Amino acid sequence: MDLLLPMLLSLQQLDDKLSDFGQKKQEIPERIQSMQQAFEEEKKQLEDHQQGLKDASLKQRQLEKRLQESAEDRKTKQKKLLEVKTNEEYKALLKEIEYAKQADSATEDEILAVFEEIDALEKTIKEQEKSIRESENKLKEETLRLEREVVEVDKEHQILQGERKKVAAELDPAVLGDYEKIRSKRAGQAVVMVRKEVCPGCHMQVPPQTINEVLQTGEIRHCQYCRRILYCELEETA
Repeated sequence: MDLLLPMLLSLQQLDDKLSDFGQKKQEIPERIQSMQQAFEEEKKQLEDHQQGLKDASLKQRQLEKRLQESAEDRKTKQKKLLEVKTNEEYKALLKEIEYAKQADSATEDEILAVFEEIDALEKTIKEQEKSIRESENKLKEETLRLEREVVEVDKEHQILQGERKKVAAELDPAVLGDYEKIRSKRAGQAVVMVRKEVCPGCHMQVPPQTINEVLQTGEIRHCQYCRRILYCELEETA
């Protein structure tokens, strides 16, 4: 077998590696962005809980003020009990005082519920603040690591591109053009290694005669179904 098919196989292998490196170069910024988005969402959750704590604290003050105003109002009504002149007025004031006590009891229950809400929010916020500090440190470390990885991937990518240019320059332009044409149509796979008389590109049977021609002459033969370039080696028999 002459060097043509091995060169094409080498070119395919280089293109496969270049494709992998290109994918890594694209994925790394996406991973960084994904981590940053997750961190921003975590911060947003903390901000929501902090706002919830502010709202709950405001509600607590409003309820306590309502309770205080109600207590002052009941004191005033208690004093009026000594001033009323009729039994009907006395009963009416007593009823108002009783209603006020019931309302105050409900307000106290609300205040208790708000206290519990505030306590839960304070604990959650404390835990989230700790988590965010850890996440921020992790984000910085991982971002630096991925940025260094981008540099290394880029270096390897450039080296591979140089190797590819050398191999491509040694090929006949017509052969290279045929390779590129097939590669563009077949998801980057122009050359395939035949295994057990099957084309791995389309999984169709390759005629034994075609395999023999490739093995004996080293000339380019295409899969009759997908048109990929076939590379064959003698397979060991058990």
